[in-house]
Amino acid sequence: MSKLKEVNFWLVYIVVSVLILTAAIFIFYYEWIINKNKYAENLTNFNKISVQSTISSFRNKESTLKILGENLLDLDALNNPENGRKLINDMKRVNKGIVAFGLAQYDGQLILVSTIDSLTNLPNLMDNKLTSKSFEEARDSQKMHLGRSYFMENLGKWVIPIRMGVQDKAGKTPLVMTAGIQVDGESSVFNLKELPSDLKVQLIRSDGFIQFETPLTKTLEETYSNEYDFNKFRQIDKIKELTPDVITVTTNGKKCMMSVIYIEEYELFSLVSIPYEVVTKDFNKKLIISMVLLFILLGILYFLFSYSIKIQTRTRNELRYIANHDTLTGVYNRYSLNQEISKRMQEAKNFYVFFLDLDNFKYINDTYGHLVGDKLLKDVAKRLKARLFKKDFIARNAGDEFIVLIDERSEETVRTIAKKILDIFSNNFKIGEIELFTGVSIGISRYNKSKTTTSELLNQADMALYKAKENKNSYVIFSKAIYGNTKEIVQIETQLRQAIYNNEFSLVYQPKINSKTHEVIGVEALLRWNNKKLGFVSPEKFIKVAEKSGIINDIGEFVIKKAQADIKEVWKETSKEFTLSVNVSPRQLVSIKEMNRFKKVILNSSFPNDKFMIEITENIFVGDVKRIILFLNTIKSYNVSISLDDFGTGYSSLSILSKLPISELKIDKSFIHNMFLNDENMKLVKSIVNIGKDINLKVVAEGVEEQKELELLESFGCDIYQGYYFSKPLSKEELIKFIKRKI
Repeated sequence: MSKLKEVNFWLVYIVVSVLILTAAIFIFYYEWIINKNKYAENLTNFNKISVQSTISSFRNKESTLKILGENLLDLDALNNPENGRKLINDMKRVNKGIVAFGLAQYDGQLILVSTIDSLTNLPNLMDNKLTSKSFEEARDSQKMHLGRSYFMENLGKWVIPIRMGVQDKAGKTPLVMTAGIQVDGESSVFNLKELPSDLKVQLIRSDGFIQFETPLTKTLEETYSNEYDFNKFRQIDKIKELTPDVITVTTNGKKCMMSVIYIEEYELFSLVSIPYEVVTKDFNKKLIISMVLLFILLGILYFLFSYSIKIQTRTRNELRYIANHDTLTGVYNRYSLNQEISKRMQEAKNFYVFFLDLDNFKYINDTYGHLVGDKLLKDVAKRLKARLFKKDFIARNAGDEFIVLIDERSEETVRTIAKKILDIFSNNFKIGEIELFTGVSIGISRYNKSKTTTSELLNQADMALYKAKENKNSYVIFSKAIYGNTKEIVQIETQLRQAIYNNEFSLVYQPKINSKTHEVIGVEALLRWNNKKLGFVSPEKFIKVAEKSGIINDIGEFVIKKAQADIKEVWKETSKEFTLSVNVSPRQLVSIKEMNRFKKVILNSSFPNDKFMIEITENIFVGDVKRIILFLNTIKSYNVSISLDDFGTGYSSLSILSKLPISELKIDKSFIHNMFLNDENMKLVKSIVNIGKDINLKVVAEGVEEQKELELLESFGCDIYQGYYFSKPLSKEELIKFIKRKI
């Protein structure tokens, strides 16, 4: 009986062992398939990110070539290459990864190169077999073409040549822009900063040559001079794939897993590969651990295996989430955005694109640091998700830019949605103990069947955004007129950068008249610009461009120095001293650095501070109110007076007004002109005068043009007047004559 029991025991043991081993073999095989699938999925996801990064990089450089080419045409650089020297060198400095920009004639002769000062002995691109083909393709089309990667002897670097024909207004192609993208170093066409271990990324041209590779396993010459083995691609139909995008190939005697995506726009194959031994090593580690645990305790094996499956599932989900979402804000990323737009286009659904850009975000980052900036972006994303519908697609494009896709609705509804988004920013953001005020500018474009590309749709939204940022905290819907306006802004900015050097600015002075004596007690300096190419440009146009581009700081310094010198001469000629007022842009006080620069200009001047006044607008308080008030108190401590201009049109409240170290309050001319429209407008002006009086401020009325306006303002108790009723803005010479007549 005991022997029977013993036999039965061993029989059960053997049967159980066989069953466990059989199950273990099956489980291990299944684990191996999961492991390969995981690597295949990771390869595919990374390749998609790589492709998007590559396309984005090339599109950016294509836009750069087009804009640079159009500006060089405007500068007549084809006939006078030296006209474009500064512009092409400036573009080289601001475009990381570009080793050189070049300008070539239609016959291939280079006439200007950013890194070469001499215009003689420049090569002809049609004479080199490595450059002639892509040059011909570029000059005969309207898109950018990539040449074969080659070694530029003049620069001593391997580069990816990019070329693009630039058309003039007649539709001809008089010049071809060319540039070289470095293939090694930190700045290259492949913008991902950290490459996962053991991964290789390659861009292969359709003619069989390598366009780009990282990391390099051979010398640069061996890599870029030899054709790629296209036999690897011929295996696609013979091999059962792990996923549709992954194949198994043999490279340099080593078996690899490879993801292949064709970039049709640039006729490139994107290859991301990993050695097969990495996959097997990863699996073997798990296999050894599992085998040890199996023979120690069979029950623990099932638990550990189940746990491993959960970890892998979670990892796959996290990778999928990371591939499709922005890690900081949790909304969709740019890759998902492009996928969603393509999907909607394929489904022929009309929709709107809202391109959002935060106002003053750079100021917040510079003042409080990127941690506060990141928290602000998170709060913005939360508010957008809370206020918009779930079906509205929200993505972070880059930096402080968000893009929202809205299903087809009436234009009235679209405007309502835009106002709802603007309303999100009406309340301040509280980051810890910091209270931030910021707005948002919105550019809107509409997709319909006539638009065929994602870039066209986003570019239109971007152009509308550029227009919206002129006023900030507003929205603009794209129209054909905006395209022309955007081009005009680029021309203004180009000419504006040389305006001071070319002595194109002039100043006129608007007298400020005492309400009781009607004597001149001060003047306000006003800037005028007359450009040889653009003619007279309105301050309403060029000041906004100057603020956006940062040129306003140089212009502001010029205005202060020029105005002070002029008024000293007027004092001398008329033997009468009065105050000088100069307008200050919010951009001039956007950071501590600019505040110190502004203060230095005032302190280093010989002009008496007690005769100098700066005029600020309420828009200056979009940002750190406490820091700006502290700075204004510092300025006032030097006996410089401060005037609040255009009161009632901006962001300030009565609570802020009471804290400002100002001595003068200016009523915006729009209020003055509307006084007689109704009783409410008249009461509003009277209330502003009373507010100024209550806090001991001088009250100035701007834009006084009629006798009835003057009489009504006198009855309100206004202190000072400005406007055409007394005088138009005067040149220095006209001002001298005007004051002498008054005397």
